[in-house]
Amino acid sequence: MASQDSDEALPANYKDYPDGSLLRVVFHNFLTYEHTSFLPTASLNMILGHNGSGKSSIICGICLACGGSPKSLGRSERIVEYIRHGCTEGYVEIAIADKQKGPQVVRLTIRVGEQPKYRLNDSATTQSEIADLRKHYNIQIDNPCAFLAQDKVKSFSEQSSIELLRNTEKAASADLDQQHIDLMKQREDSTSIEDKCTTSENAIKRLEDEIGKIMPLVENYRKKLALQSKLRLLEKKMKIMEFEKFDREYKAELQNMDGAMIEYREVEKSIAECEKHRKNLEDRIKKDRSQISQMQRSCNEILAKVQEKGDKKLMEDMMQRAKAKLESAKKAADQHEKDVEKARKMIDQARARLQEAVDTLNGYEEFQSEMKSLEQKYSTAERDSRQEEDAIQKKSYEMRQLENKKRDEEQNSQLNRQDRYRVLQNFSSDASKAYRWYQQNRSQFKGDVYMPIMDMVLKTPEAAKALENSVGVRDRTMFVCCYKEDELLINGKQHSWRINTSVVPAEKIYSEDIDAQLPSELSRLGFKYLVSNCFDAPAPLKQFLCNVSGLNRIPFGGSDVEKKIAEVSQAIEQTRYSVFLTANIRCQNSKSRYANNTLQSQSATREANTWRDQFFKVSPVAKRTDNSILEEIQKLKAEIDIRSEQLREKRGAIQKERDVLRQEQMQWKSKKQVHTKWKTELASEMAKLEALENEVVDISAIEEEYANVEKKAILETKKMLENSIRWHKEIIDKHRLIGIFELSESICKSRVNKSNSEAETHRSKLEDLKSVKDAAEDLLKTALNHKKAAASALMKECSLKTLDESKMSPAENKIYSSLVKMFEEADVPTDMNTLDQAITSEKTRLKLAEDSGEDGSIVHEQRLKVLDDDLVLEKTRQEKLIENRARIHDKLGDEINNWRKEVETMIEQINVNYVQFFDSLGCRGEVSLEVPENPLDIEKYGIMIMVCFRKGESMKRLDNKVQSGGERSVATMLYLLALQQLCPVPFRCIDEINQGMDPTNERKVFDIMVGMWNGTTGTLSKTQYFLLSPKLLHGLDMRENVNIVMVNSTLTNSHGKHYDTSAKIDATFAKMGISA
Repeated sequence: MASQDSDEALPANYKDYPDGSLLRVVFHNFLTYEHTSFLPTASLNMILGHNGSGKSSIICGICLACGGSPKSLGRSERIVEYIRHGCTEGYVEIAIADKQKGPQVVRLTIRVGEQPKYRLNDSATTQSEIADLRKHYNIQIDNPCAFLAQDKVKSFSEQSSIELLRNTEKAASADLDQQHIDLMKQREDSTSIEDKCTTSENAIKRLEDEIGKIMPLVENYRKKLALQSKLRLLEKKMKIMEFEKFDREYKAELQNMDGAMIEYREVEKSIAECEKHRKNLEDRIKKDRSQISQMQRSCNEILAKVQEKGDKKLMEDMMQRAKAKLESAKKAADQHEKDVEKARKMIDQARARLQEAVDTLNGYEEFQSEMKSLEQKYSTAERDSRQEEDAIQKKSYEMRQLENKKRDEEQNSQLNRQDRYRVLQNFSSDASKAYRWYQQNRSQFKGDVYMPIMDMVLKTPEAAKALENSVGVRDRTMFVCCYKEDELLINGKQHSWRINTSVVPAEKIYSEDIDAQLPSELSRLGFKYLVSNCFDAPAPLKQFLCNVSGLNRIPFGGSDVEKKIAEVSQAIEQTRYSVFLTANIRCQNSKSRYANNTLQSQSATREANTWRDQFFKVSPVAKRTDNSILEEIQKLKAEIDIRSEQLREKRGAIQKERDVLRQEQMQWKSKKQVHTKWKTELASEMAKLEALENEVVDISAIEEEYANVEKKAILETKKMLENSIRWHKEIIDKHRLIGIFELSESICKSRVNKSNSEAETHRSKLEDLKSVKDAAEDLLKTALNHKKAAASALMKECSLKTLDESKMSPAENKIYSSLVKMFEEADVPTDMNTLDQAITSEKTRLKLAEDSGEDGSIVHEQRLKVLDDDLVLEKTRQEKLIENRARIHDKLGDEINNWRKEVETMIEQINVNYVQFFDSLGCRGEVSLEVPENPLDIEKYGIMIMVCFRKGESMKRLDNKVQSGGERSVATMLYLLALQQLCPVPFRCIDEINQGMDPTNERKVFDIMVGMWNGTTGTLSKTQYFLLSPKLLHGLDMRENVNIVMVNSTLTNSHGKHYDTSAKIDATFAKMGISA
């Protein structure tokens, strides 16, 4: 490199340089340069120098002076590190050609501890202003197609097709690159719409999936609601029919009671009338007796007077009395005959009625006997029912006890798991997160997943310490799976946690490991058990611990072992066991690798830390045997339901039989009452007849007496006629009255007897009616209680106080009308038996629905409504998004098509040059636009380079895994050359692109480059080129426009003065066969 005397020097023909070309480059304390100046030519500048001479420093200085970033150089990203070693300040200065304004001088000054400073034409400026200046001249230092630093050559050849397209656009057309950027922004907007559409589709799918999952629960819930609604409707109808039934029964019993009361009152009235009539007759008898006594006294007085006056009156009186007596006897005899005849007729009538009643009582005794046996049977059945109720209550108590026990065990198990989980959280947050996720997604796993901390149950007091000194810390949170699929599921790449997992399949579980017992010889030495015996765990987990920690081969001993530790160690050495534990010591025997002897190590046991809590001694899961509690509870519940239903049906059947029996009893009782009535009537009439028959009226004796009296009276009358004629009439009258009174008294007495007999008959009848009335009252009370219970049930079920519409309130009328309409619409049975069967059937269907396992609720119903509403809203939103997406895609597709046409035109021009260059090498190559599957994915468009360096082979895509480094360098260089005609940049820099090329290809590429720059047309004839290389081939076609710059590194300034650069170059060119 020639050194200039002045940093202000410019090339002699600098005015001919195209705008943006570099006229001068000055380095001061920059990288390898202390101070130097470099004047490039306007065409090809080949900068040659051995490795480490400072060739790449020129590229770095040009890039930084043009406002570039250190990141684009592939070296240090700290700009202060570009200062020469040992210095605190340095600068780079470049002069840019400009025919109108003159050379534009840009200086970048770098100082340690300060920000870099830029100056333009000796005036302070900013990096952004320098970037604007760079854009003005179209200097593309950030485009590897125009500016390819040494450390970026490899990355350029390895860049993707997408990156190659972007860089090609930057080099060929800023407008095309900006259009690509704008399209990518539009694509991001459309992608956002597509993401929203995808999100909406996923949301719709999620909503539909959730609706699909919840629909069976809602349908089952609706089915149960329908069944419950129908069951309630049937039960309402049953309550109404029961109320109507009991109301009818009550009215019938009330009518029977009224009939019994009427008959009872009539009999009471008859008795009162009889008593009143008897009293009146007795008063009449008393009155008649008083009159008779008075008349008799009067007659006696007259008789006394007659006697005093003469015997005639006495005779007359005697005749009169005899005559009256005769007449009275005749009348009484006539009446007696009539009464006897009447009594006989009444007796015949009573006998006929009694016989009819007797006939109706056929079977009464059998009924009574059957009734007694049935009552005994019903009593026995009721006693059995009460015993069954007691048994059911006992079973219910047992079931509640089991439920309480199960609930307590579940609570204890839950608390145990929570305590263990807290220990796990303190141990490892990732393991706790993974375990919680496993618990929440357990249904996705093929088998169970176990963990020592969560699933081990300690059995002995020393178990915690034994495990602390036997199980590794890493293994304590190990997830032990039964299937490989479960391990991939819990420890897949989709999770953020880092956990330890292992798989122990069922076929790898060996009972001789997990069930190993302490050998008798070790027991004699004082060992208590193997460590694997001090805890319980699921078989896969226990097998895992036996595999990794050898717990089935570690015996645990007490203080006896510690006392004779040497003897025990010697005995252990003879067995297959190498490790044993005591409460305070851990011993291990191992074979020496260098001598055939046993090495023994002892260490103090660590205190229990992980398993020190008491809850590790309790199983976190209910015992297997206790799992039967749920089955027993379900069994007891089913048995209670069945036995309760059977008891209800049994009692219902007995009650129905009792109701039928009571109705039959009432019929028989009515018949019995009729029989009793006529039996009493017959007895009364027969008593009357007997009394009448006992009353004998002897008329003949009275007639004879009368004749004697008459004879005597005639005889005496003749003697006393004159003396007694005056009083005779008076006496006769009085005796007539006396006879009347006596006859009246006799008749009254007879009537009193009759009245007494009738009263007794009525009293007997009243007693019978009283029992009937009492029975009717009991039945009425029973019917009333049934009616009240039915009314209460009616009010509770139907909100109705009565079924009489005239007595209903408007609200009740509305309810009743609604119920009637619902009954008609639901075709509810009107027969109680049919209705009862329907209720039983609906209860069975409801029970089946409740036991189906798909138990829904109002929460699911509400959730379904929310999901349906969300689904409608989401579908509406999706339709709008799809419309927007279609509109945006149409617009974007048109703009992409327009951009694509320009890009394809550009690539076709590149391809023409690229094919031509490869033909000159005797190889094949082509460039094409790589179009993504979705033409709208503008960010996925790229440039695909296909090459073939050997005959007979097909072209393959340029790739760092297929072609060699030299082949990639050739393909990359030719692509850059093919791109030059489309890239109007003022200068280009390529650093060591020929590294890895074979000499033949390197020579051909160089010839192509020289041929292109020797032309007089096209952009290359006006482009400045910097090509850096550590070597130069012999026999290259060097033209006049090729500027060779040699870079040498010197140790001191004086050494440089003695270095004859021109002579060195001439000698080198002569050796290479190049004319200078």
